[in-house]
Amino acid sequence: MITYKIHHVNGLYFELTGDENKNREYDVVFYDNTTKTNLYESKLKVGSWARAERKYLSDLSVIVRYEGRTIKQINILDELKGKRVFITFESKALGDTLAWMPYCAEFAKQYDCKVVVSTFKNFLFKNVYPELEFVDRGVVVNDLIGMFEIGWYWQKSKEPVNPILIPLQQSATNILHLPYNEIQPNIDLSFVKERPFEGKYVCISIHSTAMLKYWYYWQELIDGLRLRGYKVVEISKETNMMGIDTNDLVGLEPFEDKSLENTMNTIYHCDFFVGLSSGLSWMAWALRKKVFMIANFTEPNHEFNIDTIRIYDHTICNSCWHNPLFKFNRGSWTWCPEHEDTPRQFECHKAITSDKVLNLIDNEISKL
Repeated sequence: MITYKIHHVNGLYFELTGDENKNREYDVVFYDNTTKTNLYESKLKVGSWARAERKYLSDLSVIVRYEGRTIKQINILDELKGKRVFITFESKALGDTLAWMPYCAEFAKQYDCKVVVSTFKNFLFKNVYPELEFVDRGVVVNDLIGMFEIGWYWQKSKEPVNPILIPLQQSATNILHLPYNEIQPNIDLSFVKERPFEGKYVCISIHSTAMLKYWYYWQELIDGLRLRGYKVVEISKETNMMGIDTNDLVGLEPFEDKSLENTMNTIYHCDFFVGLSSGLSWMAWALRKKVFMIANFTEPNHEFNIDTIRIYDHTICNSCWHNPLFKFNRGSWTWCPEHEDTPRQFECHKAITSDKVLNLIDNEISKL
């Protein structure tokens, strides 16, 4: 009778730890139950081990054979039950963190296991996901059956699908071997305090992490919203990004305390939110606000859809983000893979007018 050690930390690991006949050599196969193929094969004796290069979770079995006869078959998904799994977020981005958080709880339910989580923003979640254990970055977590790093890697060993081809939330479910359904995250509402502005007001956020995400008609939108009786609050943490300055806009309400807690409180009390593909749009969505998202460089399903009005125009250049021939160049602020340094640069957003945005807002307001 053999004894063994198995876990899924840094890939599926299997070690033969004991046998009544220490000189026996076993055929060990890592078998993919989904594709019905052998992922890895090795010959092992007591004291030797094998590890799969694949880091993401999948439906794998370890099959141990001796002289053609199956001695043991262990499925890693079954092994998770009742044990500890560590899920760590490798992105600091607010949007990524909010997008991926719900699937930690889904993982705990799906596999009936104890999930330990590490993000760069644990304080947003600790009180609203009591079924999860949260640890700070860099904390060593012991006694694990599995550990999975959630992020964007463009590496086949770390994720089964190129992340640019799928919704942002699905990049987590693929790594965690979960069915993909859009889920809004829960966040701690203990920050909520008094309403910061009297009367109706709208939150907008004009800044994001790359020029291709920007929109160009904020002043016209502000003017239109004010004509409709709304105060307008620009809540971006940044004031000036690469020459795009919030101070150039007129008609905005003062907004000086840009702490995340105050920003969340301001969003929480607003009538609706207008923004780009950015972390603050994800935050507004997590706070269950109506979000008007201006984004034409991604497909409409890339971010989120629940209670969201997605503003795009597929009659012009669009969705370059999902073209596998292009990989985003973080070092180039003006990255526009189709039309950089031409008159058509960033046409995907330049062609979306303020009238289009205001008409969609009017349409939604009329339903209230």
